[in-house]
Amino acid sequence: MVDLSYLQVAARRYREANPERKGGVVLVFEGKVYGWKNCLRDAGHEQPGAYAVDEAGHVFIAEGGNDYDGAKCWVAVGTSN
Repeated sequence: MVDLSYLQVAARRYREANPERKGGVVLVFEGKVYGWKNCLRDAGHEQPGAYAVDEAGHVFIAEGGNDYDGAKCWVAVGTSN
């Protein structure tokens, strides 16, 4: 499991460097930001294990599926209190 705060910081830095990208989700795979989309879309377009971070800092992970066909679904990653 990746550190959620790392993902949130990476997404925030991406947004600061790309102010034209309003809302949407920042995509992170293997610790590196690789893109942005205006909304959380079909997980089949992403690799299993990819993360999406929305503007509020909520984190989602692409699960299931395979590298060839893409992930099966997005799952919200909870924070522990």
